[in-house]
Amino acid sequence: MANELHIFRKLTTAGVEIKVKKKKYQLSYPRRIWKKFPKPLHKIFADCLSYLATWHLPLIENINLVYHFSHPIVEPVIFKILLYSIPSSVFQNKETKNSELIKNFFNYNSKIQYKALNYNFSGKKLKKSLKEKAILLFSFGKDSLLTYALLDELEVGIVPFFMKEPQCAFENSHKKKLADRFYKKFKKDVDFLPLSFGRLRQEDKSFWGWDIILSQYVFVLIPYLFYHQAKYIFIGNEQSCNFNTQDGEGYLINPVYEQSVAAMQLLQEIPKHFSINTHVGSLVEPIHEIFISYILHRRYPEIGHFQMSCFSDDPEAKKSHWCGNCEKCARMYIFFKALEIDPGKIGFQDKNMLSPGKKSLYAIFGKVTKDSAYGGSGLGRDEQLLAFLLAYKNGTKGELIDEFASLYLVEAEKRKEKLVKEYFGIHTSYSLPSSLRKKTIKIFEKEQTKALVYINKLLG
Repeated sequence: MANELHIFRKLTTAGVEIKVKKKKYQLSYPRRIWKKFPKPLHKIFADCLSYLATWHLPLIENINLVYHFSHPIVEPVIFKILLYSIPSSVFQNKETKNSELIKNFFNYNSKIQYKALNYNFSGKKLKKSLKEKAILLFSFGKDSLLTYALLDELEVGIVPFFMKEPQCAFENSHKKKLADRFYKKFKKDVDFLPLSFGRLRQEDKSFWGWDIILSQYVFVLIPYLFYHQAKYIFIGNEQSCNFNTQDGEGYLINPVYEQSVAAMQLLQEIPKHFSINTHVGSLVEPIHEIFISYILHRRYPEIGHFQMSCFSDDPEAKKSHWCGNCEKCARMYIFFKALEIDPGKIGFQDKNMLSPGKKSLYAIFGKVTKDSAYGGSGLGRDEQLLAFLLAYKNGTKGELIDEFASLYLVEAEKRKEKLVKEYFGIHTSYSLPSSLRKKTIKIFEKEQTKALVYINKLLG
């Protein structure tokens, strides 16, 4: 039928090939990795990967999907993550309504067809012993850098991975340079895994296909779990990833749901489906971004020096790994200033992020409409309120500091105790494995004591 899109997949000697409209997308692993991945799991893996890579296509092209393989065992988990992730699109596309998004998602999913019988593998013959080793989704952002530093201090083996998206040329280039420097400094390789199926992601304002990238990343690392017999997979999801807000229709939305504790609990099911009991979690769950920045740059400055937290989408990002023109750059800049960390030492190239032209990048001055669902939600306002207060108190200069003082200083002073308690507090640790929780929290408590001395000296 003309309104059907047929998806095919086949196993290759080193991975999976997905075929969509006569175009082929391959996910290939080093032979030694694929060989260690139990052969009875290959077909199940291929089915799930093909679904994960193409679920969004009906929402772009108004067509029905026909999968020429079995129903993927991860579909129930992914469906729920998608259901709670898709609504965040309203924060980037103001013309969109959640009721319409959810209706379309339900309607298209009800028409999906699978053209093969299901089959199962019990996993009884698989080895269960796992090593004290962690596979780390590694982006050189503050969260993954701090996770790396914590694992190193806790003497857990680390296998860092960067996912190489084909549509992110500037980011890929900067990350490769950082990885080369990282190896020279710490003698630790960062594995780059190319994801050719990323070309299926939509680049227009709807951003279809980007909604569940963390779930995809966890999934494509499954063969590496078997090769390394890794006990953990860690994602850098901090405490604010659990915050919710409401849209105009009254829907309760987490703009980064896939990074929340609830989503990580669902992601625990993915390794289990393949009969390996690897823990999926986040070591930085208990703390907020500004406190993460403090610990990273005060306790582990040599590692913090490699930080890159920029979207890297604009031409400005071609020459510098801080473009100075996105919400993430602005957010990190004011955190650095609040904590008296020199932005220049982390790669900011003389960019005045406190000039009037940068105002629209800060959540404190209004919901950010560019780049970020989180920025667009307004949930980052209070953390920035505290950051601007600390920067103001330590003598940071700039037009936006003056505007903060004019508009929000009185509010910040009134709320400072609650703001400090929240954003330099130690909160839930549900996704921390029990074997590492006590030692990790102890490190946070030591750094919290130091941070509060600095803050109390400023705020009185």
